[in-house]
Amino acid sequence: MNYIQEFRNTLLSQNDIAKKQIELDHLTRNSYPTRIHPNSQKTFSLLKKKVAEKIKELEAKLPNANGADKKDLQARIKELKDAQKEFKVIEQSSTTYSFNIRPQPEFVFKGKDKSTIFYDGSLGTLINELKHAFQFENGQMEFIKVNNYGNIKYDTGLTYDVFDELATYKRQYAFDGVLKMYISLSEQEIFAGAHRVLTGDKNFGTVEIKRMKDIKVAVIAKVSDGYALDGLYQRISQNELDIHSSAKEVFNANKKNRFEDVLNISLGSADKKKPYLDYIKVFIQKKPVIYAKY
Repeated sequence: MNYIQEFRNTLLSQNDIAKKQIELDHLTRNSYPTRIHPNSQKTFSLLKKKVAEKIKELEAKLPNANGADKKDLQARIKELKDAQKEFKVIEQSSTTYSFNIRPQPEFVFKGKDKSTIFYDGSLGTLINELKHAFQFENGQMEFIKVNNYGNIKYDTGLTYDVFDELATYKRQYAFDGVLKMYISLSEQEIFAGAHRVLTGDKNFGTVEIKRMKDIKVAVIAKVSDGYALDGLYQRISQNELDIHSSAKEVFNANKKNRFEDVLNISLGSADKKKPYLDYIKVFIQKKPVIYAKY
């Protein structure tokens, strides 16, 4: 064998190795969630497994269920099957998702296609916040990059509404089978329940939901972080919005103080009949920057 032939054989051998490595890389990428951070893959796989198990568990109860019980089981099954479809969208996203545990659950976009989902350690709150991730992916809500005296932050935009939260609580209920949470109370309600407070009733100011049909905007709008605190979602839009809503609809649905807090900029006159996202992109040239999925 001459040197030229030997050199060609060596190149062929190296090419074969490279091709096999590419094939292995491809298999590896498709064996795991591609856009879930490596440190979060195990948790995500566990969640997917538990969702599949929960669907089977609920389906097994259907034959013996009647009336309201049957309707509730069907609603939970549909919700969890929708979750499975949405997981695939998140896996194929351009955004990388990381999961971290902390007492206050939250979906946070960090810019440059990175985000963190904070959850309290329970899979119920994780599946709740992952619903927000899907809403971000399909344009039900957007994030705005705000430069506040050199302090850069990414805030949920003006299309974030109470219906987005309603959907996340329905998703969590479908998985957990119950929702127990604090709700904000009026002064009259607190006075009326004063005897319960004095006797140390730990359930005062809480609501427990055991039916999907009872998860309504009127309840979710009052969800609170603790006893006698203001509702978490009272400042966001009470109308259903997305990035395709007209600019006029979005601005009118948001309270002025939140509008100014989030945008931190004065808007002039333009055609408010345009879709919100187009309007913002045309009118706001430098800040903030709108992030949205299509």
